[in-house]
Amino acid sequence: MSEPLNTPDAERRASIRELLPSAHRPILLAVAGDSGSGKTTYTDGIRRLLGSDVVASISLDGYHKEDRAQRRLSGRLPLDPKANHLRQARADLNALRAGQTVDIPVYDHVSGRFAEPRRVEPAPVIVVEGLHALYPELQKLMDFTLYVDSDREVKWRWKFQRDVHVRGYRPDEVKRDMQRREVAYKRWIDFQKTHADVIVKIHESELASLAVEEYEGRLPDDCHHMEVIVTPTAVPLPALYLPVDLNGMTKQDALPFMLANVPSSYWGRPVNVVHVDGVIPGAALQQLENEIMSYTGLPAVESLGQPSVGPASTLRFTQLLVAWPALGRISGLLREWATAPRSAGQPS
Repeated sequence: MSEPLNTPDAERRASIRELLPSAHRPILLAVAGDSGSGKTTYTDGIRRLLGSDVVASISLDGYHKEDRAQRRLSGRLPLDPKANHLRQARADLNALRAGQTVDIPVYDHVSGRFAEPRRVEPAPVIVVEGLHALYPELQKLMDFTLYVDSDREVKWRWKFQRDVHVRGYRPDEVKRDMQRREVAYKRWIDFQKTHADVIVKIHESELASLAVEEYEGRLPDDCHHMEVIVTPTAVPLPALYLPVDLNGMTKQDALPFMLANVPSSYWGRPVNVVHVDGVIPGAALQQLENEIMSYTGLPAVESLGQPSVGPASTLRFTQLLVAWPALGRISGLLREWATAPRSAGQPS
């Protein structure tokens, strides 16, 4: 829970939005993962909590070298880093960090062709989303990194639905493409998670496996077990509390729900692993979101209202879990800059 407003510390604590004028440069956040893994979900979560007026988003898909028709002829996959203009992406991100306006290339997934470039101003926070967002040539520019690592079955289902019903691919074409991508994903994309500050793993729900005998609960369709791997930091953040009504244990229609925090190691470094599964109570989720938005300083008018109960609420809760360490990194940089003079050449 945020600090009581009548304490001296709370009076001195400025929100993130209040600290943004002290920024020495745009803060860059990277979101990487395979196509269809759910990257945009977490990009949207960060934008929603900070406010769309201070967050710009860049998709690295615009840096593909070939459009859909050209790839059909060449047989190349966009997962291959050599099939992308990563050097140009690095140059454009460096320009944004230096306070310059950049024309970002755009790939239209509906038409399968490149569209007119989009002019991007150096916003206070820039979220960079794409297959190669954590590649070495780009990672050095990032202030916070996130990798979305969905299970094969989950990712395949989401990608099939999106590519057929939203992007206009033929079903047989999508199936062939997904089979070809498996080896390419392991070769060129998967390793990036070893460098991420936060990794989100998305599995099918596993609540039924915890039942004593037969599982009697009811889960909405498309409910998942979310595993959030967080690298601990020394950035001080206010406490957040999730209210849980223990009366649920005595009710026949109690919501099925699991939350666990497990200190672990991951690729040789200490991490905390948060497991979430089931249905998050709406009132608890709303209180948690309100506290985070108070920390960011987003006006209440930008809130999306009462969260629904169901898979959307579980997804929204995971958005908060992922956004919180990102917000901590942003806050830490801003508070550091607020007490340090600007260097010559830094954007004002």
